[in-house]
Amino acid sequence: MTKIDDLIQEVRRELGADFISTDIVGMDGISIGGGSVDPHFDATEASARFSVVMKLAKKVSEKLGTGKVDDNLATTDKAYIIARFIGDGSYYWGIAVTRDATLGTLRLLMNEYAPKFWDAIPS
Repeated sequence: MTKIDDLIQEVRRELGADFISTDIVGMDGISIGGGSVDPHFDATEASARFSVVMKLAKKVSEKLGTGKVDDNLATTDKAYIIARFIGDGSYYWGIAVTRDATLGTLRLLMNEYAPKFWDAIPS
């Protein structure tokens, strides 16, 4: 297992039954590590599509002068999907959890693990 895989397993354990999926993704839309509880979940498609969302969020915040994007939250009837840039912004970390999850706890967890993921990305 790589360091990224180890960190993903730690995050999964912390989230427990609320965990759905997670990926560390380059801004080219290619995941360098992730996982899902659903064997039919298409992480390749999700990573590529959400990279467009992250690029748009960054562009909109720059155009409006509203500051740096901390995270981007999408809420559906089944899940919360939250993504945040990590490191220098060349990667983002996306995570999906059930609607039973506590967003504050999820954001705290992401604050804790984002630097660890950044350090684990091969140079």
